[in-house]
Amino acid sequence: MNTKQHTKRRDVLRAGIFGGLGLSLAQLLRWEARADVGASARGKNAIFIYLNGGQSHFESWDPKPDGGDVAGEFKPVDTNLPGLRVCEHMPKLATQADKYCVLRGIKDSIGAHRPAQLLIRTGNRAVPSLSYPDVGSVVSKEHQSPIGVPPFVSLPVGRSSGGSESPGYLGVAYSPFRVNEDPNADDFSIRALSSPQGMSFARVQSRTALMKQLDTAFRDVDRANDNLAGMDSFYQQAYDILRSAQTRDAFDLGRESDKTRDNYGRTSLGQACLLARRLIEAGVRCVTIDTGGWDTHQKNFTQMKDVLLPPWDAALAALLEDLHARGLLDDTLVWSTGEMGRTPTINKNAGRDHWGKAMSMVMAGGGVRGGQVLGQTDEKGAEVVDVAGTPEDAAASALNALGIDHKKEYHTSTGRPIQIVHDGAVIEKLFG
Repeated sequence: MNTKQHTKRRDVLRAGIFGGLGLSLAQLLRWEARADVGASARGKNAIFIYLNGGQSHFESWDPKPDGGDVAGEFKPVDTNLPGLRVCEHMPKLATQADKYCVLRGIKDSIGAHRPAQLLIRTGNRAVPSLSYPDVGSVVSKEHQSPIGVPPFVSLPVGRSSGGSESPGYLGVAYSPFRVNEDPNADDFSIRALSSPQGMSFARVQSRTALMKQLDTAFRDVDRANDNLAGMDSFYQQAYDILRSAQTRDAFDLGRESDKTRDNYGRTSLGQACLLARRLIEAGVRCVTIDTGGWDTHQKNFTQMKDVLLPPWDAALAALLEDLHARGLLDDTLVWSTGEMGRTPTINKNAGRDHWGKAMSMVMAGGGVRGGQVLGQTDEKGAEVVDVAGTPEDAAASALNALGIDHKKEYHTSTGRPIQIVHDGAVIEKLFG
């Protein structure tokens, strides 16, 4: 039997072992290929909450009650940080202001969703010739998880248009483990971690033993084929994930009390934030949560009051409080942001349109100094008069909080050296 035939036979056998559990061969390859020799086993963790569509800064972190026709319908309320006022429909986050830093002066010019989302997620502006990796993929490359725990998990929830994280030039090995199931569903479970009828883990073990026998029989052929080098450890890692009780338990929200689940909110976003905390505790290094609907061209105030702000307020406040109480906040960066702000002008449909010139975001944990506000917009919320930074700077700062040098160079498949974030700089006041 030639090497090519043997390779195919091995792959078919392995696909049969793991495919019966809902995992594709391609997904298994991702986990194995990420086992770099230089990857650190230590480091901080991250939870990124992307508000896809672009959260209005007026109806969140930067209200303008004296802005005349731009003020809108909501009033600001005091927080537990003297001098900081936020939207009245953020009462729970108002009690947690000592834990986070508001960046009111993020300045940019992009007013289109996809380019702005790529900029936020990668810290780089889109170019036709190169696909940059999502920050989560960079974390996955730099920081290992325990055996059997995926390093990067993506949770697209609700009306999200996200979940499109790309590993870019790093390759598919650094793609996230994507959970498409709704964590708020009564029957929530992860199909890829479950054993379907007729495929017990005992049966998986039996097939694995058979695979090893075949490998032994064709050992000489394997040694002659460089393409097969390391394949045994490759599949061992995937097998470890499949049989990991730690990973399965982390996804089991039923282990949480009703009180805790209620505190996060019985919504897709609330339960996703609770799940993110459980995953970080289990050793996952980065969790991204995508929640959509923030593109409020119509009925901005109705949507913000009734649909968008309450679940986000409850979920983010509970996450910060919970991480702090468990001693996890210092080592876990939490970043909640849209990709742009909204217009000062309220349009004829009672909505706000795209506005790239000014936006707000919030960061907490991971060494970020809470209880502060960086940057400022003018009285109309239209222009940044005190610049806190750019989206590139925010991405660079997030990596810095995770102990990753944003100027570190990777190499593409063609050998081209690329800095992780090319134009950004760390916002030093975040950590001062």
